[in-house]
Amino acid sequence: MPIPIALLVADGAPINPMFFHDPPYAHSLLMPNSLARDFADICVEYGAKGKFSVLPMPCCLGGIDGKLNHVPPRHLEGFLKTVRDRIAPNFDITPEILTHLAAYRLKGGFAHVYEDEWVARASVQEMTDYIALALKILRHVGMSATGVTSPWNTGERNEDQYAQAIGNAQWRVHRRRVTWYFLHVLGKDAVCGPSVRYRNPNTGQVVVSIPATTNDPFWDTQRPMANSRNAARAAATLGVDRLLSVDGKSGRIADVIRHGCPVTILTHWPSLYSDGTCAGLWGLERLLKRLRQRYGSGLEWTTCRRLAARTARSDEPASKGKRGTY
Repeated sequence: MPIPIALLVADGAPINPMFFHDPPYAHSLLMPNSLARDFADICVEYGAKGKFSVLPMPCCLGGIDGKLNHVPPRHLEGFLKTVRDRIAPNFDITPEILTHLAAYRLKGGFAHVYEDEWVARASVQEMTDYIALALKILRHVGMSATGVTSPWNTGERNEDQYAQAIGNAQWRVHRRRVTWYFLHVLGKDAVCGPSVRYRNPNTGQVVVSIPATTNDPFWDTQRPMANSRNAARAAATLGVDRLLSVDGKSGRIADVIRHGCPVTILTHWPSLYSDGTCAGLWGLERLLKRLRQRYGSGLEWTTCRRLAARTARSDEPASKGKRGTY
């Protein structure tokens, strides 16, 4: 049986979210669009697929379907064009809710609370409206989101309601009968595959949770963990080795495969950029090469949409609802 495998990339944006998330340390505001092009080239070379999240209102700078403060319009459009033309053909595109920072007030302005805290207190209707706006912004820039990515642990404290709101928003905007979300990271926990978290008996809609089965191997390529190119590459090498040893016999990926679960590898856009050294992207290429050498054609690179559809089919109820789109 082929081994299903997907690459989960979080925090995609024309800016570096770490500029706002980690202010004590020097992180540039803008991410070069060459990073997106180089990432796309590497993924095409190795056949990698998965999901790529895009921040609809990155760090409260504005909407990507309009103008972003402190971001040149050509820079924004260059990022969006590369995602549409080079990344989206092989990756599901998702919003990482709206801002990945302070919650946006739907009537305008920002709340003095981060999105994870706002969602923990919100009603299903409020979450539905919020997530639907994220989906619409991506649609405005030519990206049809098949799922939703959670910033931080957003939705963890009220996951049943959160999953329902994701389903409602996807049905409202795209009429998706099967959708999914990424929230849980199981890098050191017991291996667990995708699971159905919500069913709508009226529409037949299914919402699937797809966890990451690895930690981000390249997180430590950033400041302050790595303050030079050599240190960043050393961190990337260690991250690759922890996922899969040189001989391919040990590491988190080998463990996941032995348990018979899909391999879902987590990384972050700032981790690949590595504060300008691109050591994470260098490490990703080494990891993809090692995977090819160890497993060859035994790997089945796939998108989260396909993993969700497979999970939904394997747990289909007897009753059938109205049809929609995948």
